[in-house]
Amino acid sequence: MKQKSKPIIGISSTVEQHNNIPSVHVHDKFIQAVMKGGAIPVVIPIGPVELVEIWISMCDGLLLSSGEDIDPSSFNANPSPQIQKTNLKRDKLEMALIQEALKQKKPILAICRGITMLNAAIGGTVIQDIPSTIQNAINHYQQAERPEPTHDVHLERTSRLAQIFNQEKFRVNSMHHQAIDVLSPMLKVVAIAPDGVIEAVEGTDPTHLIWGIQWHPEEMAEEDTTMLRLFKEFTIECLKKGSV
Repeated sequence: MKQKSKPIIGISSTVEQHNNIPSVHVHDKFIQAVMKGGAIPVVIPIGPVELVEIWISMCDGLLLSSGEDIDPSSFNANPSPQIQKTNLKRDKLEMALIQEALKQKKPILAICRGITMLNAAIGGTVIQDIPSTIQNAINHYQQAERPEPTHDVHLERTSRLAQIFNQEKFRVNSMHHQAIDVLSPMLKVVAIAPDGVIEAVEGTDPTHLIWGIQWHPEEMAEEDTTMLRLFKEFTIECLKKGSV
């Protein structure tokens, strides 16, 4: 079989109102980062779970994008007073996409909302609101421009991500009020913020690439070659899964 020159990466999406019309929505920076990383982006809409096997079969990798809060029912919890907009249909579809990607051993890159969704889908739980839950929390929802880094993260030096970024401490952007709480047994922590919030995870199965990133590398990738390297490395891993 002939190997693909570029892998196809499926990107999860949500629905937002545009001119009072429900419309498929995903931030353009995800599209641009995937293309600059050398892959072909395909947006996966919120749709019937019955289509999940086909969607994952069509793609060489799965990128879980940012967006709404995780619905607490997705990790068997009740909503806190600080919960913001949720989309249970999106949760259910993404949980099915994750399970199918695990089954087909397709690489997974989960960003911002994606890292908490990933964790919830495979047995973990979610901090519903950092400021009201973590004592002495730093600001995880910056007012600076989206690509601008605002707080430190510390990477585990033996992790794959540390090898990609080639550093153990650096600054990242931050736009979230939820985070991983109880960690799934299928994941391991590889980066934390100064207040202990989990900032990156990797899968424990060495035969299946899973990366979860709490910050927004897609926003930083346009100016930061280190962040772009993440998407290039993910493309390489996805390319290993693709053939025609």
